Amino acid sequence: MFLTVGEISKALGISNEAIRYYVKEGIIKPKKNEENNYWEYSSDDLMKLTDVLFYRTMNLTMKEIKLIMGGLHLEDIGAVIDQRKSDMIGEIKELVSSLSDLDLWQENYRRELNLIGRFTVGAMPAEFRRYGCFEEPNHMARYLEECFDLDKEDWGGVSISFYYNINEVRPKLQRYLSIEGSVKLKVSNTYDNIIEEKADHCLITEVHYSDDVLEMIEPMIDYA
Repeated sequence: MFLTVGEISKALGISNEAIRYYVKEGIIKPKKNEENNYWEYSSDDLMKLTDVLFYRTMNLTMKEIKLIMGGLHLEDIGAVIDQRKSDMIGEIKELVSSLSDLDLWQENYRRELNLIGRFTVGAMPAEFRRYGCFEEPNHMARYLEECFDLDKEDWGGVSISFYYNINEVRPKLQRYLSIEGSVKLKVSNTYDNIIEEKADHCLITEVHYSDDVLEMIEPMIDYA
């Protein structure tokens, strides 16, 4: 007895597209009915698909599934299980780390929201920067090359710091790449031109970024 793709789909609760995918991967091999031009699936195809569904619940990759269903010796399946467990433990650790980062981001985001339109005086969080600022005519990428040697996970602690002396006749905006003092600097970053900036007391608020410097600092000037 043979079943159509629709009947197989209904029996197993999976989509027609999923079944056709497993056909494409060579897991099952239906036969074409020359009379009606339909693909027909045998009981053997059905049983193989149930095996695939089990392996998918175990989060096995298609490569691993094909390896097992291709005739892997029973004694060697344990190695596949061990490898999948090891990979999943690594993935779980990455997810836990990402969740921790999201919690920290959420905490900072809520703190920033609470600071909009409000002003407090407190300690300036310590940060590191290199001597020399980012000049407007130069591309940011060139400036980054001469700054810190950063890993992917370090970028969450990176920000652009501004210096703008309103007492100058022609104030000029200077921008710096800064790293939170909580980030552990690599040896390649610990040169003599590293500047650590911090203050026991500073004005703390949250303003929206703008290309117009005065628009950003005007609320602080008014408050001061």
